[in-house]
Amino acid sequence: MKRIYSGRRANSGELENVSLFRCFSESIPDDTIKLSKFLFPSQEYIEMVTGIREIKKKGSIYILKSMLPCITPSGVFSKRCNSGLIHHSGIICMDIDRKDNPHISDWDIAKQSVSGMDGLYYAGLSTSGNGLFMLFRIKYPDKHLEHFYALEHDLKKKNIYIDKACKDVARLRFVSYDPAPYYCPTAGQYSRFMGIEKKSLTINIGDDMSKEITSYRVRKLIAEIMLNKINIAEKYLVWYAIGQSLAAEFGESGRDLFHIVSMQSIKYQKWRCDRQYDHCLASCSNSSIATFFMYCKKHHLYAK
Repeated sequence: MKRIYSGRRANSGELENVSLFRCFSESIPDDTIKLSKFLFPSQEYIEMVTGIREIKKKGSIYILKSMLPCITPSGVFSKRCNSGLIHHSGIICMDIDRKDNPHISDWDIAKQSVSGMDGLYYAGLSTSGNGLFMLFRIKYPDKHLEHFYALEHDLKKKNIYIDKACKDVARLRFVSYDPAPYYCPTAGQYSRFMGIEKKSLTINIGDDMSKEITSYRVRKLIAEIMLNKINIAEKYLVWYAIGQSLAAEFGESGRDLFHIVSMQSIKYQKWRCDRQYDHCLASCSNSSIATFFMYCKKHHLYAK
């Protein structure tokens, strides 16, 4: 697919500013960057992303992705949380993952299917290459969540299911590369939004934000464990308890996190780690993520 442009090319002063973070574990932005510059990265990052896509082991992909720079597409922030928003960019990011869309086998065709949508600014391959991320210009930044639900509805009609975590205005986006993205720098604004009852909206935001904050704290600690090679689970009972803790909070998606924790020990064996996590999934009903935080604290690891 060739790049698609609508009308004239916008100059750099018209493109949105967003916050840049050195890696996903950072909570304070390193700089402010033009969105267009991030979407078309330097050769150094193109080679890094290409290398990640050649790896089949999920744990290794996670480790390498955690070292990549990332942005908050929806604006400039003083810190990475919704209350840290300084200025909304007028952009909302929608992720399409393989796990939610097993019926999609060709991402170029998927790009073509969304290319005519109102407000679509960019659509390109995710960092892993197993999904797409789409950036929409929205008309009412203060109705970020309402625009999210309207876009979710419109995409469902195309048999496309998005990652619900995209509703978070402080959602991160890793650097990526697509040799043939859909790119329309002069895209109009998506104006549809879906109203939600205030009471229901408050409850949903609270639940989602709580889960997002917990996930962020865990992944920040995992990154510290990985980068500093800290073994917090040398004893079997501790290892098992941490596995149960991650399984209780994340289910199957916590498996890669458990591998990273386990890799810090010279005893690590992939098959044994997988077998142990299977046991944890089956016996974690009385566990919670508090156990993981407790053992991190014992090793002077903190994530706020």
